[in-house]
Amino acid sequence: MIPATLLYAGLLGLLSVLLANQVLYVRVRASRQPAWKASTVVRVQANFTENVPLALLLLYLVEMSGAGAAAVHVFGGSLVLFRVLHAFGMSRNEGANYPRLIGAQGTFLLISIMSVAALYRGLGG
Repeated sequence: MIPATLLYAGLLGLLSVLLANQVLYVRVRASRQPAWKASTVVRVQANFTENVPLALLLLYLVEMSGAGAAAVHVFGGSLVLFRVLHAFGMSRNEGANYPRLIGAQGTFLLISIMSVAALYRGLGG
């Protein structure tokens, strides 16, 4: 059986490459980009690399502990959606906006929910 987490790891891996290439592109064109754009692109990629590995690990552990396929796909699909929203929101302008807020807070909420699920399953529930 191939874990569903592989699907989401693959999608998020491609998103990671896209974000890393954005950093490269902005650095190459630094003199032609607004000042906020360069630092924002770097922050989007850094935030991604800070949060996604833990989220994927939790997703995998919850899946391997016997969680239902529907729950795993809801968690995985939500993670992809939240990370895309965060990247989109950060790329729009330098201020706060709803896609950025929903993406960041949604990721934190999802990590919290999967952490509680892991604790529950780890304690025999």
